[in-house]
Amino acid sequence: MTQPRLRFTLAALGALLLCPALSGAQSTRDRDHDRRQVRTIRLSYERRDRVPDREIQMSVGALRSEDDDEQLPMASLRIDWRLRRWLRSEVGVSYAIGTYNPTGTGTIPAPSRALQLGSATVGLRAELPAPFVRPYIGIAVGLAHRREEDGDPYTRTMMAFPAGVRVPLSNRVSLRAEARFRFDQRRAGGEAIGIEQTGGLSVVF
Repeated sequence: MTQPRLRFTLAALGALLLCPALSGAQSTRDRDHDRRQVRTIRLSYERRDRVPDREIQMSVGALRSEDDDEQLPMASLRIDWRLRRWLRSEVGVSYAIGTYNPTGTGTIPAPSRALQLGSATVGLRAELPAPFVRPYIGIAVGLAHRREEDGDPYTRTMMAFPAGVRVPLSNRVSLRAEARFRFDQRRAGGEAIGIEQTGGLSVVF
């Protein structure tokens, strides 16, 4: 495992271990606050809190990889479920499109060619259950598909490490900003390191 990927993995695992303690402290404050509420309101809140949140996230942004010089416009769609107050699972897909400059041995640079990158992942995220701004960090694994103009498409495994913030706007809608560090396996071996920078909306369903 490369050193950058090892550092991201350790950071993600550390967050998964740290968040239960932070969540417990937050829960204590919430319970103290609930005791000051009317009993019927408190019971209603607790009943809703036991129902796992399901959210669909739609984001747009750019993908930059060390294999490609250009910022590739991209979009992603992800669905997550709350497993614990501080822990969420996710499944998602992303798609980026743009151009790349193939390397050549001649004196005349090769023309740019069309490029498409897709991914499908599953993962876990640890999220601090704060009331206004909720930072999170996670880990995901999946498949990356690369299709180049005049080249054979191929699919390889990948790992990703999301880090971002979620800002609730209402009981159903949240804003998201995220940087997702990617390690895509190349066709000939080795890893292409990239980063997705996206922003969008999450909607409870």
